[in-house]
Amino acid sequence: MTENTRTTPETVRTVACVGAGVIGGGWVAHYLGRGYQVVAWDPAPDAETKLRGLVASAWPALEQLGLAEGAALTNLRVVDTLAEAVADADFVQESAPERLDLKIDLLAEIDAATPEGVVIASSTSGYSMSEMQVEAATPERLVVGHPFNPPYLVPLVEVVGGDRTEQWAVDWASDFYRAAGKSVISMDQELPGFIGNRIQEAAWREALHMVAEGEATVEQIDQAMTSGPGLRWAFFGPCLTFHLAGERAVWRTCSTTSARP
Repeated sequence: MTENTRTTPETVRTVACVGAGVIGGGWVAHYLGRGYQVVAWDPAPDAETKLRGLVASAWPALEQLGLAEGAALTNLRVVDTLAEAVADADFVQESAPERLDLKIDLLAEIDAATPEGVVIASSTSGYSMSEMQVEAATPERLVVGHPFNPPYLVPLVEVVGGDRTEQWAVDWASDFYRAAGKSVISMDQELPGFIGNRIQEAAWREALHMVAEGEATVEQIDQAMTSGPGLRWAFFGPCLTFHLAGERAVWRTCSTTSARP
């Protein structure tokens, strides 16, 4: 398999979205807002009605953020089969439910139906691509494109390949997401929970601990974050915040030793 020669990341016109639930529908709304032609497929009998309702509810926010040239609700086409959805795709976004057996089978089906060289990305938040690409005939083009919900509002997407993914696919997907208006982390290696979720989970564990120990209330914890470090982290992140506060000695220690027991 060679690198995608059908289109460059900057000239993608048609995105196939396989799976049209909360995450998949959010991706559809994002891509429509960025001016792409979107072809969607979901096996649920009421999928089209729910998808169009989700996109319609997201559209006012997208209008406020600023639509790309050519963006329109009429650029969405919902089709009856997976093969029809991916037939003319320049990029495929899979957003099926988080079941490993389902992901393995579906990605193999998508791989078999998608034109040669087109990158296929999974929105998974719980599985590695190494686990999911095992039945695909051309696993080298499969990557994870992990979003934060809702994808049309939260800019982050974490991109990483699996054991059988080739680097060109990771690079191509990362460049495409940037062209599509996302803030992209191209991860150096697979990591359970990815990066954003790991940091988020650490804060959540500490919040649960404080509530369980009677040290703070739910309301106090939320206020502490939204009125305190959350404001700074939105601009600088925790590492740069501590660096700017002059915590160089602490940072040098953390960079040379593990902070975990």
